[in-house]
Amino acid sequence: MLDHYVVFQPHRGREEELSAALRDFAAGITGLTCVQDFTWGENTNASGLKHGYTHGCFARLTGEAALRGDYWNHPAHQKLLGRLDELCIDRFALDYRVSVAADER
Repeated sequence: MLDHYVVFQPHRGREEELSAALRDFAAGITGLTCVQDFTWGENTNASGLKHGYTHGCFARLTGEAALRGDYWNHPAHQKLLGRLDELCIDRFALDYRVSVAADER
């Protein structure tokens, strides 16, 4: 498993458009088998908000190959990527392999 987080710093006044783009993306990847879980939302953390990061999303994927393959190349993801420069000043992703606790093996 791979957890993929992205945080977004939208251009002033583009927050609602970013929300709509993330909502459309979430709807567009429904049923993609490599996505185990997907959520998105508006940031409520003061430290991130202080830096202008107002939105985030999380995808739990079946692995790194899924991130670079089916998920990355999916038309809904490509559409979102194509809009991010117009919507955001900055964004960054954090990916890591999920460690499985001994009692979950």
